[in-house]
Amino acid sequence: MTIEAKTAATGEWETTHEPIVVAVDGSERNRTAVAWAAHEAAALGCELRLVNAVPDHVISTPHYSVHSEDREVLDMLADVRSELRDIVAESSVSTRVVAGDPVDVLLGEAASAALVVVGKRGLGGFSRAIVGSTSIALAGRSPVPVAIIPDEWDQAERVGRPVVLGVDPSKADEEPIQIAFLRARRLGVPLVAVHGWETPAMYSWDPPSVAGALTEHEEAVAARFDALLLVWKQRYPDVVVRPMRVHNHPASAVLEAAEEAQVVVLGRHPAGMFGGFAFGSVARAVLHYAECPVIAVPSDGERHGA
Repeated sequence: MTIEAKTAATGEWETTHEPIVVAVDGSERNRTAVAWAAHEAAALGCELRLVNAVPDHVISTPHYSVHSEDREVLDMLADVRSELRDIVAESSVSTRVVAGDPVDVLLGEAASAALVVVGKRGLGGFSRAIVGSTSIALAGRSPVPVAIIPDEWDQAERVGRPVVLGVDPSKADEEPIQIAFLRARRLGVPLVAVHGWETPAMYSWDPPSVAGALTEHEEAVAARFDALLLVWKQRYPDVVVRPMRVHNHPASAVLEAAEEAQVVVLGRHPAGMFGGFAFGSVARAVLHYAECPVIAVPSDGERHGA
């Protein structure tokens, strides 16, 4: 079965045999990310794995499971699991407590997951994993997609809103595009495909020779953007696609579209530094400033170490 056939059968992710992993710290603001992950697992019919990280010094062994003696953490996870009964079957929810650095813990869990979900901030074992540069490290290095959920996000307020996809026609990986199309189809909402571009004239006091005119290069990129969307619209004719080409920084273009979105999907091209993303990358900026969930998808060649 092809990847496309699998995702078409099971949702955005390749197989429901892989769980959705969510970082749990027990804080009130972390509940939004946990609930988002639970709804995702329920919709796709897959396991939901609640994961908490504890410092290595708590126990002598490097990794341990729910059989450890750390009753406080285990009780917290049990309470969270119980609270999710109205969203997802309790039998589909598992818990894990792992000793180690929070980012390393989640990267380890990602090896057997379909998706990793974190909040933007948190307390307890994941306070370092979901604030600022460390959340970027997770999203920038994970072998599977990572969803980062704002603390105050209310999904009910955005039902029916579009899925936003950031597109760079010069390096358009299939996986983030496919994930965005499949999600839009599953939710029955439009897909807004955004391409932002900049020119040197934007930062010059010299007026362009012809107002609004595109250079030959820009015209070529615009043609690639249109051709790319045409291919995907033919694959998914039931998805309404709204192209959005903006003469602006790509991150600003995506963030503008995200103001009316229920989720943003972005491809990720790590550069091996600054937490995995190229410094100043679009994905890095959008993850920092978006006020809706953002799913960062590794490039096609990185998926599960391919």
